[in-house]
Amino acid sequence: MLSIWLQLALTVVLGAWVAAVTLYVSRGVYALSLSRGLGDRISRYMARKTIHILGGGVVAALVPIIYTQPWMAFASAMALTGYIAYRRRRNLMSWFQEPDNAYEAHFTLMWGLVILASWFFDPSMVIGAVPALFMSVGDGITGVVRGLRRVRGKAWSGTIAMIVVSSLIGGYFLGLEGIAAAVVASFVERINGVDDNITVPLVSFLLLLAMRYLLPAGLAHFTPRL
Repeated sequence: MLSIWLQLALTVVLGAWVAAVTLYVSRGVYALSLSRGLGDRISRYMARKTIHILGGGVVAALVPIIYTQPWMAFASAMALTGYIAYRRRRNLMSWFQEPDNAYEAHFTLMWGLVILASWFFDPSMVIGAVPALFMSVGDGITGVVRGLRRVRGKAWSGTIAMIVVSSLIGGYFLGLEGIAAAVVASFVERINGVDDNITVPLVSFLLLLAMRYLLPAGLAHFTPRL
């Protein structure tokens, strides 16, 4: 168990990492995508998915290892949500933000909420980290596949990629229950007309809770496989 001061120090390091990914790495991906002829909209999409995977995904994977309580991770996610919302109003980060929606703010908001909510049921916060990873890495890979194929809408190639990646994540952390949640989350991502940054983590988190409390075997104490 890490001391509170070490957790705080690592929070600062992770905050700097997310800032670097958001402000610099994703901008490089945007420029590279433009140079490969993907167009402005798909290039922004690729930059956004880079933030999802390298920012949200890396930190979500470390939450059960670093934190004993959710407050630092949650506060960091809310601070980032506030900054993103501020930039939307004052100076759009045009290399990844879309002028007609605020889905990236929904991403950081839901990331923080599922981590916070999971702690009340699972001290390790694995059942919050796994849905956050589905949203960050699983859906992120979906976007990369669709972007490289120059498909902006839903496509089965992206869904299959998400099922594979998310199942590996869910299986590693939570076994068969995690795989089941991964498959459901991948099909939820395909639903049009709703923001999957909300539906994917919310549905997978609620499903994991339902399996814990309704199935006889359940997720025995949500023991992380780390």
